[in-house]
Amino acid sequence: MLIYRSIRAHTDQMKKTKIIATYGPAIASRQRIAELVEAGVNIFRVNCSHGTREDFMAAVQIIRKGVRKGRYPVGILFDICGPKLRLERFEGEYPVKIGDELTLTAGKSNPAAGVVAVNHPGIIKSVRAGERLFIEDGKLAFEILSASAEKVRVRALNSGVILGGKGINLPDTQIQIPTITRKDREDISTAVAAGADLVAFSFVRSGDDIIEARRIIRRLGGNQKIIAKLEKREAIDKLDEIMMLADGVMVARGDLGVELPPETVPEVQKQIIRLAHRHCKPVIVATQMMESMRFAPQPTRAEINDVASAVFEFVDAVMLSAETATGQYPLEAVQTMSRVIAAAEKDCGPKPTVGEAYLVRAEVPLAVAEAVSRADSHSAVIFAFTSSGFTAELISNQFPEQIIVALTNDKTVLTRLTIYRAVYSVPIRQPRSFDDMLDMVEKIGQQYKLANKGETVVITGGVPFGRRVPTNFMMYHTIEGK
Repeated sequence: MLIYRSIRAHTDQMKKTKIIATYGPAIASRQRIAELVEAGVNIFRVNCSHGTREDFMAAVQIIRKGVRKGRYPVGILFDICGPKLRLERFEGEYPVKIGDELTLTAGKSNPAAGVVAVNHPGIIKSVRAGERLFIEDGKLAFEILSASAEKVRVRALNSGVILGGKGINLPDTQIQIPTITRKDREDISTAVAAGADLVAFSFVRSGDDIIEARRIIRRLGGNQKIIAKLEKREAIDKLDEIMMLADGVMVARGDLGVELPPETVPEVQKQIIRLAHRHCKPVIVATQMMESMRFAPQPTRAEINDVASAVFEFVDAVMLSAETATGQYPLEAVQTMSRVIAAAEKDCGPKPTVGEAYLVRAEVPLAVAEAVSRADSHSAVIFAFTSSGFTAELISNQFPEQIIVALTNDKTVLTRLTIYRAVYSVPIRQPRSFDDMLDMVEKIGQQYKLANKGETVVITGGVPFGRRVPTNFMMYHTIEGK
């Protein structure tokens, strides 16, 4: 038992659940980025909804300079905004009362005449009488009274004020708009050129959208992992095919809470997480996790419980949006989230059911990963030698109690593994023999303070060394030390 306490002392600060922080003016300096990494950020999100190619490239440069001195690699996620449905901008504000009628058009706004323009003609062409329309995340609700090719007549279901530029949601409508816009293609090109690790796609409605996204990335010479943002009703209807084709998913609860009845979102979130585990895909929970910390140094009790609940569900990552991008307390938000994660992980319940073997299609590596995940919980850490990252991904998806240290000589693999639960990467050269491998484990275990003399670690990888072979061995090793 004394050994157990000694072992845990080395990895207590290495939380398993990762933190994604959104880049923005509040953290736009190398020093601020470094502080957030020290506080627990594992991935920085570049939100392509705001800015130009030059802005995004500058953000990547600042992030890379800021993470340079971190102990472990930090990833970069480009969030492609998709076709944002919104009102065209107009001066002033337009108050409405219950029962008021107004006209939506793809032309020009004239609020004084009760005419408000939308930013995409596909909105006008897609809606039908009887459907609902929401403005500004559901603050204003309308019923569609009539629709033609040029205009839509709507009736207000509640009172409020319409402001130009606000977002639109059409939960009942099959929207006839391409998922990937011309701007999106430009932003994907920027993500590939910048060497981003992950690309998240908004407005995903089917597996075809993932196929198209991957085709664009490959054509540009990229190999980024694709994260499907689940925020549309259609995406939930086609969840299985999206999960099969994407590299991971994000539960984007902001739009999802407008697209679906709000009371159903918690169960949908659980459904998505369970399916991601079954498919062995990473899952991110996002939106308003620490929303009050945009303006206050402390979160609400509900927000603390929200983060902890995600940890109890064994998600791979939780995300901060405006809290770090424009909030007044970005560092405190990350520090608080890290503390909540650490506390929740000490009290996690039974591990979730692991993925279906037939979905992995790698029998020997999967068998080894399962054996590794069931290794003696008193083992200090799992060392996974991997060329492609697949070994570490498989083990992560088996939810072992130990931290997984991925050892790889591929620079892109180092940062792309940042999304996976409990995985931390360390750069190495390719080992030449078992003795060489054990020597690496000894040095890294001590250098990174992962294991002391006399402590046991688990090692896994593929032999013979020097070839790209599947994972095929597992062994225990006792650190000899100096």
